[in-house]
Amino acid sequence: MILGFTQELNNKPTYFVERIWEGLLRFHFDTDKEYDAFMNEHKEKFGKHWDWFPEEHERLINTKAHTIREDKNDRWKVGTMIDFFINVRQKSMFRFAPVLPVISAQKVIIVWFELFGKRMVRVFIDGKSFAMVKFADELIITGNMLELAQNDGFDTIEDFFAYFNEDFKGKIIHWTDLRY
Repeated sequence: MILGFTQELNNKPTYFVERIWEGLLRFHFDTDKEYDAFMNEHKEKFGKHWDWFPEEHERLINTKAHTIREDKNDRWKVGTMIDFFINVRQKSMFRFAPVLPVISAQKVIIVWFELFGKRMVRVFIDGKSFAMVKFADELIITGNMLELAQNDGFDTIEDFFAYFNEDFKGKIIHWTDLRY
């Protein structure tokens, strides 16, 4: 099943392709032979390699080990094959990684609310409270919110919630053994 990834959010590059490959090279492949093949195919199609992290970026810290998506029809299940694409439904649509199975899928709920004039958000995974964030003069965080945000390809908790900025129900789709 096609799983599309954006290359830019809020006028910033996401580096999702590179982040996903960082994780694949760590957890799935012993060599970068497949990486080189897909990157060269991208260069052939687009005349350049996909976006790489700037040299000063701590690229090895933040891989993208999963994605969070709506799944109203319960289509993402263990064993469903993932087709990793950019530019979905465009002439420039491109598969940037090999087809892999969903290893696990966890239900995720994000609930926004206000308490004493401060905006707050609570994240539930598989029905259990996972994290809570209070947006005050400084962030007040309980749980492993930074880990979730970074494993989803975001640099910061703020970036994660700039994207997930309203109530949300969906799934964390894993292509590695990682679970929360």
